[in-house]
Amino acid sequence: MQGTESKLAALRYTGYRRDPAPQRDLYMTQVERGTPGGEYHRRFWQPVAYAHELGDRALRARALGEDLVIFRDKSGHTGALQLHCCHRNASLEFGLIQERGIRCCYHGRVFDVDGTMLEIPGEPDRLKYAMSQGAYPTHVYGGIVFIYMGPMERKPVFPTYDFMDLPGVEIVTGIRLEVDCNWLQMRENTMDPAHTFTLHAIPQWRGMRHFSPQMEVRPEFVFTDTPIGMIYSAARRVGDNVWVRSAESLGPNLRRITSIFEEATEVRSCSPPFVTFWTLPVDDEHSISFFVSHVTDDEPMPFEKRRALEVFGQYDDRPYEERQWIPGDYDAQVSQGPVSSTKEHLGSQDRGVVLFRRYIRRNIEAVERGEDPHGVYLEDPGVLPSYANDRVVPVSEIKGDPDDPAALVAFAELTAQDYLAHPPLTPLRAPSPVIAT
Repeated sequence: MQGTESKLAALRYTGYRRDPAPQRDLYMTQVERGTPGGEYHRRFWQPVAYAHELGDRALRARALGEDLVIFRDKSGHTGALQLHCCHRNASLEFGLIQERGIRCCYHGRVFDVDGTMLEIPGEPDRLKYAMSQGAYPTHVYGGIVFIYMGPMERKPVFPTYDFMDLPGVEIVTGIRLEVDCNWLQMRENTMDPAHTFTLHAIPQWRGMRHFSPQMEVRPEFVFTDTPIGMIYSAARRVGDNVWVRSAESLGPNLRRITSIFEEATEVRSCSPPFVTFWTLPVDDEHSISFFVSHVTDDEPMPFEKRRALEVFGQYDDRPYEERQWIPGDYDAQVSQGPVSSTKEHLGSQDRGVVLFRRYIRRNIEAVERGEDPHGVYLEDPGVLPSYANDRVVPVSEIKGDPDDPAALVAFAELTAQDYLAHPPLTPLRAPSPVIAT
């Protein structure tokens, strides 16, 4: 007891002895061109706008530390050009949308979506071939505009996923979730299941139900590598059932979560997808998540209510006093600072965060060696399977005591391995969907 008391004494009121200066892991958090992290991000398709945002005017955007203009010309082609005109640096956000391309407002030069010059008023035609505007390839998927900002000789195929094309499930585009912090703080949150039964249970403590009440139950969780990223599997007992909730991280910018409303009262082997997020590193200190909601034909909740709940606490849309009383992911992430300090004291429940950081670091190092990072496909891989899912089984299916943490861990591990062998959404994609039991 005396030894414990002396240890505690050394830990009391230590503020003066601590260095308040932040220490940042710039290797992983920097995203500008030429930095290790920036070159890594430039090997992936990045979300930059919603397709519905492109109308009769150009959209100014910022991605990976670069200022851009995004537009759709009158022929329906989408362009992503560097913001300042290569002639006299006027901003193309004031450009005029043409039948083909965009016309600079200053001297009228017209640039196609690939950056080549279509018109050069008042100059010899041959000058059109002497210069071009910086441009990036685009791809529209699920109502989101993506751009590829890396070397063209390593441009990957745009990956397609099973959760984006399911019968009876509508894709509904979201809103911009703008967050004033580094991309890593947002993305590693997905592999941090410990926060779900603390941060997201606070509204229930204070008289406001946001997530399912079953989220309050502390689970046992395991982490598993997948062919396209990693998942966590969190197992907990809910009455006469055991619920395994999985969330998925794919590469540097894609994450999937299952329903925040799951009550785990009905046995099921597979759940429909719920929300998919793509996170854009705007620059070192700002990020935007673009997302889609997966809405089933038999959605039990009015969509307007669901949308309000699924974005609750995800961005700065509430008064400061309310955010103090009921904080959300935005508050937890942004309060770490624009770029979180490396002065952390991680515990056993932070395994997923550690694994995710190691994954990112390994892949940054691979790009530095001239290799392709994990999750980049130079040839069409076909429709990629996904693994985030809610599985609910009777306690009788658990080998051992369902209240024993070791038994829950073992079942979570078995569930994850079953997903790898039999991706859970595959039966839903079949012509006659049958859920395997």
